[in-house]
Amino acid sequence: MFYNDTRKQIKELARKIMLGNRRRNVFVIIAIAMTTFLISTILCIGSGYLKSSDKQREMLNGTTADIILTNPTEQQIQSLQQDKSITYMGISRQIGFIDTAAYPRINSVLLRWCDTVEWEQHIFPTIGNVNGHYPTSKNEIMLPSWVLERMGIDHPALGQTITFSFRYGYTDVHWQPLSNPEDCSFTLCGWYDDYSSNKMYDNAIAYIATDFWKNSVANETNTKSALSLTVSGDVGNKIHSYLEPLNDLQEFTDLSKAGSGKNSFSPIIAAIGLILTIMVCGYLLIYNVLYISVTKDIRMYGQLKTLGTTERQMKKVVYHQVRVLSFWGILSGLTLSAATVFLIVPFGIRALAGDTIMDSAISPSYSPLIFIGAGLFSFITALISSMKPSKIASRVSPIEALRFSGVNASKKNRSKTSHGNKVFKMAISNVFRNKKGTILVLASLFLGISLFVIVNGILAGLDASYLANEYMNDDIVVEVSQQTNLDDDILTELQAAPDVQEISYTTKLSEQWFVDADNILEKYINDFCATGTVPQEAIEQYADGNKYQAYVFGIGEQDFNEAASLINCSIEYEDFCNGEIAFLASATIVPYEGTAISGKIQLPLNGANYSLNIAPYYLPATFKEDGQTLIAPNIYVSQEWLERIGAAGQINRITLQTDNSEQALNAVNAIFENYSGVTITSKVEKINELKASFSGITFLGNAISVILLGIGLMNFINMMYVSVNSRSKELAVLESVGMTKKQICKMLQIEGNTYAVITAILIFTLGSAVLYGAFQIVKAQASYVVFTYPFFQIVMSLAIVIMICNLVPILVYKVEANRSIIERLRVNE
Repeated sequence: MFYNDTRKQIKELARKIMLGNRRRNVFVIIAIAMTTFLISTILCIGSGYLKSSDKQREMLNGTTADIILTNPTEQQIQSLQQDKSITYMGISRQIGFIDTAAYPRINSVLLRWCDTVEWEQHIFPTIGNVNGHYPTSKNEIMLPSWVLERMGIDHPALGQTITFSFRYGYTDVHWQPLSNPEDCSFTLCGWYDDYSSNKMYDNAIAYIATDFWKNSVANETNTKSALSLTVSGDVGNKIHSYLEPLNDLQEFTDLSKAGSGKNSFSPIIAAIGLILTIMVCGYLLIYNVLYISVTKDIRMYGQLKTLGTTERQMKKVVYHQVRVLSFWGILSGLTLSAATVFLIVPFGIRALAGDTIMDSAISPSYSPLIFIGAGLFSFITALISSMKPSKIASRVSPIEALRFSGVNASKKNRSKTSHGNKVFKMAISNVFRNKKGTILVLASLFLGISLFVIVNGILAGLDASYLANEYMNDDIVVEVSQQTNLDDDILTELQAAPDVQEISYTTKLSEQWFVDADNILEKYINDFCATGTVPQEAIEQYADGNKYQAYVFGIGEQDFNEAASLINCSIEYEDFCNGEIAFLASATIVPYEGTAISGKIQLPLNGANYSLNIAPYYLPATFKEDGQTLIAPNIYVSQEWLERIGAAGQINRITLQTDNSEQALNAVNAIFENYSGVTITSKVEKINELKASFSGITFLGNAISVILLGIGLMNFINMMYVSVNSRSKELAVLESVGMTKKQICKMLQIEGNTYAVITAILIFTLGSAVLYGAFQIVKAQASYVVFTYPFFQIVMSLAIVIMICNLVPILVYKVEANRSIIERLRVNE
C-alpha cells in the first residue's frame, strides 16, 4: 500500500468549511477568548494573592529568611556552608541599645549590625521607602521613620546629627552590660518604613556600621548574633537535626512554617473551583457550536465519506478548524488579558484580601507561565469540546447522512387536541427534539445565572453596617497617647456635643508589673509565645519568671456592666469598686475569650501590694483595646478604686454613643482639633471603608459572573439561530400547508419561553440550594455574613434571559422569511 499525503487537501477543505461558517467561527473565537481571559485573570489574582500573603508574612517577620539560628558556633557555620539547599546565609549582631527614657512612646531601640548578604537579601526586601544608605562609617545610623516621628523629627535630613544615650551589650537578659550609659552623637545616613511586628510593641531596630563596634568592648563572643538562612524546599527539620544539640543561648526558628494553617489552601481551592466552572461554561458553548455545525453539515461529511475520506481524515478536518479557531481565540484572550491585567490584578488582590493586607505587601504576579497555562487550559477545553462532534462527523455513513436530522424522531401523538393546543405542543416537541442540544443550552444558562446569583447573594450578605458592629461596639472612639494632657473639662465638652447620648472612658497604667502567684497564666503565656509572632526580645523584656508587665486599665460602671455581660457572670459592682476583683482580656492572636480562669494576682501600686481575684472567664480580645496587649493579658480594674488609692492614670480612651454619628463626629473632631496625639475613629467611617472594600469585591465578582452569563446567552442565541436556520425548509412546509407566519412566530416564542421557564425553575430550586450551600461555606470563614436571597438580581437576570429567548427566534425567522417559500423548500436539494 502506498502512502498518499493528503495534509494539504485536508487543510484546504477545513479552510473552506470555516469560510462557510463565519458566524460559528465568531462564536467559538469569542468563547475561547473569554475563557482564556477569565482563566489568566483568575490565575494572576490567585497567584498574586498568595505572593502578597507571603510578602506580608516576611514584612511582619522583618526578614525574608526561612530559618534563624541565634548564636551559631563556628562548627555549625561550617556545616551549614556545606549544605547545598541553603541559598543565602547572612549574619547579624545586636551590639547594644539606646536609652529611650526621653521618648515615652518608644519602648526600645536595639543597635544591630548585619553583613552585606543579610542586609541585601533578607532585610532590605521587607522594608519600604528607604532613604539614604546602610551605615558605612563609624557613628552613622539608620532608623525607622516612625522612631524619628516619635522623637519629634518630622522632616529628617541626611547627615543630620542625633544624640542618644546608649550602652554596649545587655540586649536581653542572657547578655551582661558591656559599658555604662554614655551620650553619643550619631549621623543619620538613612531611614525606612518599618512593617515588622516589633512596631506593635513600640520596639525598633537601628542599623550601625562595622566600625562602630569592631574597636569597642563589643565583640563576637560577648554579643548576641543571629544566622539567617534562605533555603530551597522544606528542609528545616533536616537542618535542625544536624545542628543539635543546641546550647542554652541558641534558638532555632523555622519562619517558613509560621502562619501556615488549615486555611492556607483556601485561595487555591477557590481559584481551582472558579477555573473549572469557567472551563465547563466554555466547554458547553464550544461543544454546542461545533456539534450543531457538524450536524448542520452532516450531508457534506457523508458525501466526503462517499468519495473515500477516512475516519482519521474526517477528524483531522474538524481538529484543524479547532486549532485555527483556538489560535485566534487564545491570542485574543491573552491580548485582552495583557491589556487589562495590570489594572485588574492589584484591584482583585485588594478586593480579595480587604483590610487584612498592607498596601506595601501587594505583589501582583505576571509570570509568563500563567498566560501559557491559561492558553493551555483553553486549548484543552476546545479539544475536549470537539471530540464528540469530530466523532459524529468521522463515523457517519453516506446513507445515514442523507437521513440525519440531529434529533430523535418523536413519537406520534394520537391524542386529539383542540386547534389552539397544536401550536403549543409543536413548540414543546421542537424544544426536546434535540435533547442533547437542549440540555447543553439549559446547563450553560443555568451555570451562568447561578454563578451570578451566588456572587450577588454572598455579596449582599456582606453588610458593612453589620460588620462594623462586629468591629466596633461604640459609635465614636477617641484614643489618647500618653504624652497628651487633656483639659479637665474635656468630658463635659463632649457630653454637650450635639447628638451625644452616653460617654465612657478608661484610664491606663503603662509599664505596670504584677505577680502571678498562683501561676494561673502559665498556659496562656506559653500559647502566646508559641504563635511565632512575638520577638524573643519582647518575651525576655515583659516576663520574668511569674512576674509580667501588663497594661492596667481603669473602667467605670458602664464598662463594668458590659464586661460582666460579655462573660455572662454575676459580679457585684461594689466588690469591683473595692478593688477585690479584676478582669483579664486576651490578645487577638490567642483568642482565650470565654475560657475559664481562677486565682489571684498581686498588683503593686504606690508601694503597696494588692491582691485581686480574677473574674471567672477571659474577656474578648476586642474589649476596649482591640486585642492589643503585651505578653500578659490586659487587666481591668475599677477607676473609682484606683482614684481612692492614689494610682489613677491618665485618660487613654473615650467612647461615645450617638444619635447621629456624622454630626457627632464633626463636633468631636472640632473639640480635639488643637490636641496632638489623639486618634479619632468612628463607626460611620468604618462603614464607608467597608463599603468601598466590598464594592471592589462586588465589581470583580459581578464582572466574572456577567461574562459567564454572557457565554450562556451566546450559547442559547447560537442554538436558536442554527435551530431556526436548519429548520427553514420545515417551516416553509408548514407555511405551504396553511400555517400562518403569526402562528410560526408564536410557536418559536413558545420554544424560547420554554427555555426561559425551565431555566427559571432550575434557578429557584437547584440554584437556591447551591446558593445556600455556598453561603454555609463562606459563613464558616466569615461569621459576620448574613444570608440574603438576591431576589432582585434573579428577576433581573431572568428578565434578560426571557427577553432574549423571545426576540432571537423571531428575528432569525424573519430573516429567513424574507426568502420565498419556493427558495426555502429547495434548500439542500
